[in-house]
Parts: sequence; C-alpha cells; structure tokens
Amino acid sequence: MTVRETLKFVARLEDTTDGVDERVDQVARKLGLMESMDTVVGGDGVRGISGGEKRRLAIACELLRASVATGEGGGAKDLTVLIADEPTTGLDSFQADKVVSQLTGLAHDRSAMVLMCIHQPRSAIYEKLDDVLLLAPGGRTCFMGPAREAVAHFGRLGFVCKQNFNPAEFLVDLVSIDTSSEEAERKSWKRVEHLSEVWRKSPGPVKVHPVQAWPDFAELPSGSLDEVEDEDETAVTDPVGERKSRRRKKRAGILGQFFQLVKRSFTITRRESQVHLTRAVGTVILALAFGTCHFKLGRGQKSIKKRGAVMMQVCINSAMMSTIKTLNSFPKERAVVRKELSKTRKDGSRLYGIGPYFLSKLLIETPVDAFFPILFGSIVGPLSGLNPKTRIPFLGTLALQGVSASAVGMSVGALAPNTETALAIGPVVMVLSIMLGDSGGMFAEVPLFLRPAAKYSLIKWGFDGCSSAEFTGLRFHCDDLDEMMPSKGKPKGGVLGRGRSSYQKEIADAVCLRTGKQVLEGMGLQEGSWVDAAREQGRLIGLNLAATYLLLNLKDRRSGSGRCGEEPPIPFDQTTKGRKLWEI
Repeated sequence: MTVRETLKFVARLEDTTDGVDERVDQVARKLGLMESMDTVVGGDGVRGISGGEKRRLAIACELLRASVATGEGGGAKDLTVLIADEPTTGLDSFQADKVVSQLTGLAHDRSAMVLMCIHQPRSAIYEKLDDVLLLAPGGRTCFMGPAREAVAHFGRLGFVCKQNFNPAEFLVDLVSIDTSSEEAERKSWKRVEHLSEVWRKSPGPVKVHPVQAWPDFAELPSGSLDEVEDEDETAVTDPVGERKSRRRKKRAGILGQFFQLVKRSFTITRRESQVHLTRAVGTVILALAFGTCHFKLGRGQKSIKKRGAVMMQVCINSAMMSTIKTLNSFPKERAVVRKELSKTRKDGSRLYGIGPYFLSKLLIETPVDAFFPILFGSIVGPLSGLNPKTRIPFLGTLALQGVSASAVGMSVGALAPNTETALAIGPVVMVLSIMLGDSGGMFAEVPLFLRPAAKYSLIKWGFDGCSSAEFTGLRFHCDDLDEMMPSKGKPKGGVLGRGRSSYQKEIADAVCLRTGKQVLEGMGLQEGSWVDAAREQGRLIGLNLAATYLLLNLKDRRSGSGRCGEEPPIPFDQTTKGRKLWEI
C-alpha cells in the first residue's frame, strides 16, 4: 500500500467522522511525508520509501491512533505516551536527526511523553534529549536524569569527557564491555559494577526533567483518568497543537472495521497483478502440457484408467498450487496483523478484531483461489476430450479444491511460527492427503485402518467429485480390448475376433465396461455423487477455517494483546554471596 493509503486505513478505523483526509495531510506534513504520499511503502524485494520515511510513517500511524488534544485551559486533556524502539537504527546521521527532531517536536509542542531506545546518537541528537536513562549490561541503571547533567555526573566520579567529544559516545563507552582480552573484560565489568553501585546507593540530585507543557492533574476535568480518556469529545488540533474546533471522535465498529479491511485487502490483491499474471501464465502452460499428454482420450477401454489419472493429476495440481501460494504468504501477513493487533488501547479495544480481518480476507481471496483451478480445468477439459455434459460440476469441484487447499494452507500457516516452518509442514500434509486420496481403489487400495483418516483428505473428495462428474453419462466401446491383452497367450482371432468362442465372448462381456455408471460402481461411487463430494469439501473448508481462526485467537491471547505479562530476565544475580559481578 502507499503511504497515503496506510495513513487513511489507520485514521478511518480510529475515527469515522468527517475530516479524515485533512487530519492525514496534517500529520504527514508535520512528519515530512508529503512528497512520498503516493509511493508504495515497499518490502520483500519491492523498492519503496526510505528507511527514515518508514520510521516517520510508523510514528504518523501512532499519532493518528492517539488522542492528543488540548482542553479549554490549554492543558493536555489526554496524556499521550509514545514509545519508539530504536527509531534511528539503520539510518544515516541526517535521517536519524530528522526523526529525532520530529519526536522532540511531539514532546515539546504537543505535550506528549516520548520514550525511545537509542544507540550512540550523534551530538546534534543528544542535544535534543531532555532526559537520559543509561543502562549497562544486565539491565543495570548507571544514570537517569537530565541529559545535560549526565557528563557532569560521571565527571564527579572521575570519568571526564574530553572537549569536543560526542557525549553520547562517551556514555556508551562507559557502560560497554570490552571482550578483546580477559584483563580488558575484567576491568570493564569492574567499572560497570562501580557505576551501577554508586547510582544505586546515591541516585544523585537528578529527577526526571519535566516537559514545560505538561499539565498538573488538577487541571484535568473531574473524575478518574480512565473516565477522562474514554470521553468521546475532544478537540481537533493541527500538528503544532493549536486548538481549532471541537468534534466528537467515533471509532469504527465491527462493520466499519470489516469495510476498511475489505478495502485494504482488495487494494493489496489488485496491486499484486503481476503475481497473478505470472500464476495465470504458469497455470495455462501446465494445462497445455496436461492436455497434450492426454490429448483426445477417446471412449475405449484404455481411456477409462487414463481419465482417472487425469482426474487425480488435476486435483493434485490444483491443491498444490493453492497450498504453496498460501503457505508462502499467510505467515508473513499474520506477522503484520499480529503487530497491528498488539496495539491495544487502555480500554482494551484495538485497531480492529481478528473476526473482521479473517472475514475480509476470505471475501477477497476466495474468488482468486477458485479462479486458477477453473482456468486450469477449462483448458485441460477440451484438450483431453473430457465429458462436456458435466463440465460445470467438474469445474465447480476444482474450484472447491482450490479453496479447500488454501484453507489447509492457512491452518498450517497459523500453526507454524514462520514461513520456513510452514513450507516444511505443508508438503507433508499434502503428501499424506495424496496417499489417502484414492480410497476408491482405481490405482491403489487404501488400507482399512486408514480409511477413516481418508475422510480428511482434500485430494480424496476432489478426486471423487471430479470422477463422478467425468464418468456420469459416458458410454465406452470395447474395440481396443484386444490391445489390452498380453501378446503371449492371446487366443487365436483375438478376444473380440470373428473366431472367438462363447467362452471368449463371456470373458469379453465380463471385462468390458460399457458405461460410466459401471466404472463409478467399481470405485464405490455413483452418478451425480459430486454433490456429496462438494458437501465434504465444504466441511473440510469449514474445519480448516475454524482451526485457523482458533489458532489466531490462541496466539493473540498468548502474546498478551500487546501487554507485557512477565518481567524481563536479569542475567546477573545481585545477591550472589559476595562475588563480584565480573567474577560471575
């Protein structure tokens, strides 16, 4: 999606009132994104906006989600905390300085508390910081307070920063561990423990530096903070915090979320036209290859087994293409959705729910999953001379096969932690499904103890449905029965020759299958049983989609919906029987 579409998606989920476009432009202009508004964000090999613009876009999305408004008295009605995890990592010094400048502006101009983790910033960035928390390995605090007092604090401890030296680099060097030699490592740990111990015993005269625009809680309206934050009526502000007018903010409900998610899914699918075109070309090439290998099968006895082979190959191809595509894309998409779902508001609500996301995905992607098997079958059918009278049930079964395979791919993708694992599990599931696919015994008998498991094979129900559609109403001749007999021991005159005996005629009548109904009965099927196969395919689709939805919810609850459930581990025990930190 483009920068503009990304911002509008977030804005319209957070506020369904008028003026979304104006608010998006205000935030984008403040963060210097106007020139790239119609540029695709990019990723996964797609060239898009720069790294600095991506970080500013992430900040813009959070600003659109946050309620940063001014009250009647000029104080902050809703106190916003913006937490940025390494917003400058991977950027050049100029881009990093621009990102920090925007964050500084938010803190000073819009009364927001901005907390960020940063590593070795340039001098210009360090000068913009109000307060600094300096952490040593093990999560030990060595300093916390106004940035301008940090150098003086360590100078009083005997660690003097040289003139014209970057204070940020000086501070990072103080708490870093030199592992070039055992002696250097020992001295580094000794220094870190000393700095941490001094701060722990005497945290010094510093307190967190107050931002000039922060209000006293007495200035807030009466009632609890929760009540204040849950009020709908806020003030519309421009990027520098000037009050413009009052409005009532209304977040999108379930239907609104569903509509916005459908719009986003449709946009993404439409933008993947090159991928779909490539997939369509591949499908056509495979279909031509299949049709050429089985060109005009005819109606002889040899064609019966060939038609069954075509049905099996078509089902396997449709299932594999849909499964691999889903396994390759769904885990990546799930990671993005998990990040969006982790942004939980204080009242427990979120940007959108799993239900609207899942339904919107199915609505947009199901027709795509059904299209390519239909395209494949539409080419293979005429080339191979398949039954024209039941072409619609045949194509319908293939369409359900593609959707069912995609549902299997989603359930595996929801279960697997990443794309690589999903691609490793998926083929195993498909091979097992293929092994259990021919329960009718046209090619190989499925053992009795495995037949209950065959009910969960998507290949089985696709093969049964396609076979039922293909053989319904067909009539076969026995002209090629002689060709099917072994050359040695063949009766004189042939099985169907003029000189055949009554015994040979009985053999011919017993062996020759003249109707598709006889073929289906031998497979344990009936004419028109594609309806039952379609019902079973629908059941498998429902089971896999339900499993996917439950797995998404389960993993969402395990992640805590964005809340931290455990304290971070501290690798060093402070109470270890008098042993020094560097000895441990």
